[in-house]
Amino acid sequence: MPSVLAGFVGERLSAPYKDLPVHPLVSPAVDFSFRNISKVRPSCANCFPQTSQDLYHNYIDLFDFPKFGGMPYPVLPGGRPPSPWFADLRYTIVTPLPHTYDSVYEEVVGSKRVTAAMEAEEAKYLSTSRKMVLKKVKTFYYEIRATLSRFICKICAYILFKVFRRFMTRLLISPLQMRRVVEAEKTGIPLVYLPLHRSHFDYLLITWTAWHFGLRLPHIASGDNLNLSGLGWLLRSTGAFFIRRRTDENEERGRDACYRAVLHSYIEELLKKGLSIEFFIEGTRCRFGKSQLPKHGLISNVVKAVQEKTITDCYLVPVSYTYDSVAEGVFLDELMGIPKKRESVLRVLCGVLKSLGKSRRCGAVRMHFGSPILLTDYMKALHEALSSRTVMPQLTRIPHAVSYRELVPWQTGHKEKPDDRSLIRAIGYHVVHEAQNIISISLVSVVCSLLLCKFRQGVSINVLSADCQWLCDLIVADGSDVVGWHGGETCGRDAIEYALPHIHDSIERIIDEDADNYNVCPVTSHRQLLNLAFNKNALVPLFALRSAIGMSMVSRGMGRHLFENVLEDVALICDWMQFEVIFCKPCEDLRAVIAVALGRSGLSHIHDGALSMHGDEDDAFGGDEPQLQVRNGRSRHLLLFYSNFLRPFMQSLYIVLSHLLSGVTITKESDVIRGWCRDSTMEKLQLPFQLLLEAVNSDSFRNCLRLLRHKGILAEDSQELQRESVEDMRQQLLRFLIVE
Repeated sequence: MPSVLAGFVGERLSAPYKDLPVHPLVSPAVDFSFRNISKVRPSCANCFPQTSQDLYHNYIDLFDFPKFGGMPYPVLPGGRPPSPWFADLRYTIVTPLPHTYDSVYEEVVGSKRVTAAMEAEEAKYLSTSRKMVLKKVKTFYYEIRATLSRFICKICAYILFKVFRRFMTRLLISPLQMRRVVEAEKTGIPLVYLPLHRSHFDYLLITWTAWHFGLRLPHIASGDNLNLSGLGWLLRSTGAFFIRRRTDENEERGRDACYRAVLHSYIEELLKKGLSIEFFIEGTRCRFGKSQLPKHGLISNVVKAVQEKTITDCYLVPVSYTYDSVAEGVFLDELMGIPKKRESVLRVLCGVLKSLGKSRRCGAVRMHFGSPILLTDYMKALHEALSSRTVMPQLTRIPHAVSYRELVPWQTGHKEKPDDRSLIRAIGYHVVHEAQNIISISLVSVVCSLLLCKFRQGVSINVLSADCQWLCDLIVADGSDVVGWHGGETCGRDAIEYALPHIHDSIERIIDEDADNYNVCPVTSHRQLLNLAFNKNALVPLFALRSAIGMSMVSRGMGRHLFENVLEDVALICDWMQFEVIFCKPCEDLRAVIAVALGRSGLSHIHDGALSMHGDEDDAFGGDEPQLQVRNGRSRHLLLFYSNFLRPFMQSLYIVLSHLLSGVTITKESDVIRGWCRDSTMEKLQLPFQLLLEAVNSDSFRNCLRLLRHKGILAEDSQELQRESVEDMRQQLLRFLIVE
């Protein structure tokens, strides 16, 4: 086996932890339409048992629809391909928008919910007349409503062909996934699209795709920050309805009960008419390349509508996107702690012109639609899961089993009967987890992961190509997919050459004497490492649990360690990282999931596992306790590679704890975080480990403060701190962060 040099935290170590590919590379070309799924990853086998479906189908490019007048078909050898002349215009004219989108003004203003809110306001403010309250309600309605126009949508559909082709090389869709969505809509039950949010293009893509497949165009919940002069009317005409960014009754702009009643009734009436709605389950665009924890405000309106029998049911459809690069670029200023500037027409125009400067900057884009699941099925399954303390029989030897629901920020402690808030949050977490499961990985993310988690000191292109092939095959074997990768045919060198131009500012190419070989090194500036980390973080949900296991085992050395102690370590890391990653679904027990990952069907696999298990994992608690051991030096380097996916987030937590112990007073959080970013990059804070600069970012620092507030270590107003708890957590962190 050839030796492969790996860079890890500033050191160069021999890490030949994989075999080089042995299968013949029939075609080295990057294949974007191919889907290679080796095993089923169902929506949730626990909650929604489903029959197996055809997995082996390829993706199609929506940009080809105009040439073929619809779904692309193969052109036989010698056949004449369709003419591209005026294809976009012809296709736009003949492709109908068959559905109507009637106003719901009368239904909203006359709804019981709004009427009750008006009566309560009159009773609370005696000087207020019914006419004044009604005028306010009408103002709220017109502030919120969409005015979906089929004529405007047709014009925009044609323009978007030109815009998307300018930004993207291809826009890939799965026909099988779309067929499921079409069949769900035919039932007459409304659809609720719940996409993850990466780019402003996300607003447009679902609507544009729905038009191609004859689906109802969704009404899209948008923040009022996008309701700009000259732009707001256009967004309303294509289905956007605007909501205030904060509608919680404890927030200044959300205290008006009439506003909340109008918004709630508006969503209910859309669903009653069978219209589709769309809102971003995370609430805002992800700042650091990975999915965020769900927001629960809007989905609670949908759940209440079903619980109160306002509508019989609705389908929840998780949606996710894969971009080689997002059009807006990485949010470097915000990650450095610089506050976000409010949107304006001028800034939007400047952003568009800047984006247009680089043709096809988004690269290949792939959309993923999850299986539509009835909300009542979600509610029934999760209600049972949240009410149960069922533990897998073979895990009865593990004392004090703690369910995942007790390690997430939406519920503390077990309840015999979960309340509505816990149920709603569980649905949100389940949807985000499903959206993460169906997403494909970009080749750019694969390369960035190798550069940051293994080759920080640089690597030759030949070694990087071999490792790229290994990692792509590993991702596919785990049940995920890689955009452009055709297992057994695509070669790693072509995958690397495709990915590197998307991160050209963040790498250096050092030419070797061999013209066919050169070295690739990450640029070590803070901004460029953040750029690489943004792309790498797309793999964090996939490798998060293995990363936690890797951190535990590497910190413990090469000897044997009790299975129970390793499990406790991993559960502790998952607890610390609960605001960064969703490690498992709310219907699962986290410790059960960890035990499976540690067991002989996971990392302790008897043939190719990185760990060796001594003893029987099915032994009763009173029997011989199983022990775990790193198999060999090669396996240790593989665990080091895994551990680097979570290591920057763990370092961020250590930095925050250290600043708090130094006596920092948090008056204005954004200013303090910006100061921490500045001080950490200037090395004003002495650390007992080598700092990974991507750990210094406002997103991770903010999540660390949320964790401390959730645990009661830091007061909500940030003025009181439990110093002993902070010091104890910091010492525990240090055990995992120091690598010998």
